[in-house]
Amino acid sequence: MSIAKEPTKLWGFEFIFLLIASFINFGSFGMAIPIFPGYAVSLGASLSVAGVVTGMFSVVALVGRPVSGLMGDRLNKKHLLIISAVLNGLITILYVFVPSIAWVIPVRFLQGLAFSVNGTIAFALGAEFIPKARMGEGVGFLGVGQIVGMAIGPNLGIFLVYHFSYQFNFAVSGGIMMLSGLMVLFLKYNPVADENKVKRSFKLKDLVAVELLPNALFAGTFMLGNGLTTSFLVLMGVERGIEGVGIFFVVNAIVVLLTRPLAGRLIDKKGVAFVVIPGFLITAVSMLFIGFALHVAFIAGAAVLFALGAGTSMPAIQADCLMRLGKQRSAVATGTYLIGLDIGMTIGPVVGGIMADGLGFRTTFVSAAGLMFIGFCMYLLYKKISRVK
Repeated sequence: MSIAKEPTKLWGFEFIFLLIASFINFGSFGMAIPIFPGYAVSLGASLSVAGVVTGMFSVVALVGRPVSGLMGDRLNKKHLLIISAVLNGLITILYVFVPSIAWVIPVRFLQGLAFSVNGTIAFALGAEFIPKARMGEGVGFLGVGQIVGMAIGPNLGIFLVYHFSYQFNFAVSGGIMMLSGLMVLFLKYNPVADENKVKRSFKLKDLVAVELLPNALFAGTFMLGNGLTTSFLVLMGVERGIEGVGIFFVVNAIVVLLTRPLAGRLIDKKGVAFVVIPGFLITAVSMLFIGFALHVAFIAGAAVLFALGAGTSMPAIQADCLMRLGKQRSAVATGTYLIGLDIGMTIGPVVGGIMADGLGFRTTFVSAAGLMFIGFCMYLLYKKISRVK
């Protein structure tokens, strides 16, 4: 574990620096996400196989999260973030040399492990620079860098694939990932190590915060919709002849940027449930918009709704996780929360690919809307039982 001073303000140099590094890192990662199923298909895979290979990434990340949380709470987060980002970039570049879909599997496995550490530590390190009283607002803004990066990244990735090749896109993406890791070298972060904590044998609570698993499940429900969208929106646009579906990522980012400040303050003042309860319903409607979309205007409308729903609810749930465990266990809190996201990102592409193959994209996204409504009902029940604010 590392012990650092409690920050007195939110907008310090370190927090702003991490926002920029996060934007670059997740932008490069976003370049590969929406084009990966198409890349798998170009190597001879069916939609179902493409969905399984795409979802495999999150399965591996899911396994790696508990260990990432343990490492983050006992070792220097800055060093872990640098190493994981550089490794992630190098592994992404390996896709340039993959000759067939069979060779994609081990590369995908390695990338999932590197990303599980990188994603967990990025959030946990960011939490070190957020005052406790402004955790909801801080986590919301911390996610803005990632949201903007994930908005620009997919469009840049699609552009590079269209004008050059999948391999060229992976090479550029990997290079940018490594750059984001090297940037962290300049971050001012020198915590005092607690040697007793480092040497101590670990328990289950050091790997997974069991009390936060319901939060992880709800976050994963939102991420399932995100996994479906990022994995199959481009292919759905091609099938239906809808041009410019990449606008979803841009509009989503813009709305998130406009709403995150207000959402963060609402979380700190009104509580998590005030944001999450309507978030489920709004996200359900966004899935219906995509399911019945025949024009890019429906895609843009879905992006607005998805930002208002999932885009505000997921950071609310994450902030709750961090506030409940405190900064000394910020990495395991983040890791547990991200377990839910990994499950959602796994189920989304895998089940979505199977359903899209047999039933079509409309049924797939309408089913996702139904799942959001079930999540809404379950959250109300959880709120009543646990008295969540």
